[in-house]
Amino acid sequence: MFANNINTRIKNSKMIYAKTLAILSICVLAASCSNSKITTSWVEPEHKKAYQHPMIIGVSDSQQTRRIYENYFVSALQEHNISSTPSYKLISSKQKMNRETVVAAIENTDIDAVIVTYLVAADAEVSHRTSPLNTGYSGNVENNQISETMISTRGRTSSAEVIKLKNDVYDVDSKTLVWTAQTKTTAPESIDEVVIDLTELLVNKLIDDGILK
Repeated sequence: MFANNINTRIKNSKMIYAKTLAILSICVLAASCSNSKITTSWVEPEHKKAYQHPMIIGVSDSQQTRRIYENYFVSALQEHNISSTPSYKLISSKQKMNRETVVAAIENTDIDAVIVTYLVAADAEVSHRTSPLNTGYSGNVENNQISETMISTRGRTSSAEVIKLKNDVYDVDSKTLVWTAQTKTTAPESIDEVVIDLTELLVNKLIDDGILK
């Protein structure tokens, strides 16, 4: 009888330990997924249009990072039955990313919007530059100055790193900025984590704001 009681207690202890471990794992997972957040967002007050086929642009020194970001964004939109096109299929790595290049690339297509992501800051170093889409693909929005690169390299990142990205949506017909959001990712373990977290945030926000449908 005594032995049976001991075995029962050990079994119960193991079950409690397993449940506790499962709860802790969920908490850790939730914490890791909360590293990214939208810090600011803006929608053109008079804007009523919902886009059905955007082109996705991830501006980066690394063509590998660009393709991964754009492909992941396209896949995330597909889950919501939204068609989109990664820019690398229309704009090669040898072409300069500017207004003229984008306009020429989307001519005679059903692309109705351009979603472009740029790096604003990494760590404590901030570098602001004019959008490569410049005149005709810009709007009078505060902090509309953005850098030329999204993320220059892939791989592991610093534990103290803070990555801030700016994400803009331009209307193809009017060539004006209709939506913008700035995101912040704190201490990501890798650039892939930034891509996954950022994409989920942006897709949900764009749909909630009625920019995509």
